[in-house]
Amino acid sequence: MTISPTFHVRETILTALQADAAVAALIPADSLYPSKTPNNPTKPFGRYGVETNIPSRPSGWRGGEVSGAYHVWVGVTDAIPDPKTYCEQCVEAVAEVIDALPDCYVERTQLLEDGEEADLWHGVIQFAFTALAEI
Repeated sequence: MTISPTFHVRETILTALQADAAVAALIPADSLYPSKTPNNPTKPFGRYGVETNIPSRPSGWRGGEVSGAYHVWVGVTDAIPDPKTYCEQCVEAVAEVIDALPDCYVERTQLLEDGEEADLWHGVIQFAFTALAEI
């Protein structure tokens, strides 16, 4: 059997995030995107981001070491008057889910104020994931 490490990681993370009650309480499951977002998505939303794979071929196994990031965006709404704090809460919830996955750990998180849109916050959760399959 072979494995596409990046596909495996993306699907594993997205499935876990969409199934998590704490994440869903902050970001609707249908607003957690695999990589491409629709035009003008409703905030808050999340999107799987950049990924890098370093192939790994231990004896009897194939796969890779995937480094990647999941992103969240939060803006001001009637229900979210403080998008920075809300974004921090989203980042924490997403990071907990990702860090709890087997063979995966969160390396760092980051919170950025978007320079192009007032009151928009962007959270980044960077992770490393070992994706191997026995051959």
